[in-house]
Amino acid sequence: MSADLDPEGLEEEGEEEEKPKKKKDMKTILMMAGSGLAVLMVVGGLVAFFLGFLDPLFGIQREKTSAELELGTPVTHELPQIKSDLKTGRCRSPFLRAIVVVQLGDHDLEKLTDKQTEVIDAITTHLRDQERQDLVGKAGANALRFDLTRILN
Repeated sequence: MSADLDPEGLEEEGEEEEKPKKKKDMKTILMMAGSGLAVLMVVGGLVAFFLGFLDPLFGIQREKTSAELELGTPVTHELPQIKSDLKTGRCRSPFLRAIVVVQLGDHDLEKLTDKQTEVIDAITTHLRDQERQDLVGKAGANALRFDLTRILN
């Protein structure tokens, strides 16, 4: 019975059991790290191949395509002054005077001059639907610029 209660005997037995577990745990960690590294290398190689980084290594020549877009020389065209009354809930209606300057390619200038009256009419109609609060500030100016570009297109 005294051997069973010996505290030194328990410590020795515990140390013997921990050593195999540490070796086993170390082996599994190394195997997991090795397999993770192998998977990382395979995935990295596939990504490099599909992105074309390995083309010079394998001697692959790919066609390079390019597209040219002929925009022409930019020309500015000033539309006549536009006067419009803005929508309001009060009895006095605020007025707006605007000069619209359009920048476009020289080949589109002819189309704009042919349809100038229709464009001015569309701009005036759009401005009549706007309130003063809609046009004030940077956000209002950007919204108006976007809307006028949409009308011109």
